[in-house]
Amino acid sequence: MKFSSLLAGLAMTLAVATQASGQEKIVVGAYPANPPWEFKTEAGAFEGYEVDVATEVAKRLNRQVEFQDMGFQALFAATSSGRIDFAVSSISVTNERLQNQSFTQPYYDSAGSVVGREASTVASLEDLKGKVIGVVAGTTGEAWANENKDKLGIADITSYNAQQDLLLDVQNGRIEGGAGELAGFQYAMTKTPGLKILVRIPTGERFAMMARKEHPLLAEANEAISAMKTDGTLAAIHNKWFGVDPEAGTSATTPMPVPQPE
Repeated sequence: MKFSSLLAGLAMTLAVATQASGQEKIVVGAYPANPPWEFKTEAGAFEGYEVDVATEVAKRLNRQVEFQDMGFQALFAATSSGRIDFAVSSISVTNERLQNQSFTQPYYDSAGSVVGREASTVASLEDLKGKVIGVVAGTTGEAWANENKDKLGIADITSYNAQQDLLLDVQNGRIEGGAGELAGFQYAMTKTPGLKILVRIPTGERFAMMARKEHPLLAEANEAISAMKTDGTLAAIHNKWFGVDPEAGTSATTPMPVPQPE
């Protein structure tokens, strides 16, 4: 009888410990084919800008973090159902999404850009007149270039299947620059010398951690991100992945409240 009671007590202790351990964990869903935001190493570990952000948030909440590999569209159902606590994958904060989901404050302002050689004299979109630029086929950069070719007087647009090929031609002076998403170019520039962002094209998109409505950790996570901006931690993460400090006045440097639906 005493032995049975001891086993029962041990089982209860293990159950409570397991429950407590679960409560101390933050589960984050991510689409890991999205560098530099999140990707997997050969060993299967998650890495990336948002992986570092989420890991630091969990640390400041005195919790462990667990990343789950998910498709992008699956992230929305997973947060709503409570399968995961937060989702990251360069998810833009929009009023439409805020009707059904919650977001922390944003930590990155997305933008389009034109990348070129360090010696390029292009400093504005108007300077692209008479120039040849490159784009990666099927991207927003290609759509932007085609929409603005006549307006800006762009001489020609060269399409590439891979960003690496585009940047190689920029580097060698075969084209004046390449149009595409800012973060992707900034990340590539850490591995490709001799390039710089010539022009930044605002799109208004901002990325944040997504959660279900009224998630109990949302306010704490938001406070942690504010502290990360104030003490320079977020700037260090930005510098690690993009090789430059974030611009003053952007969501990577300015503490903000939790976004609310209109």
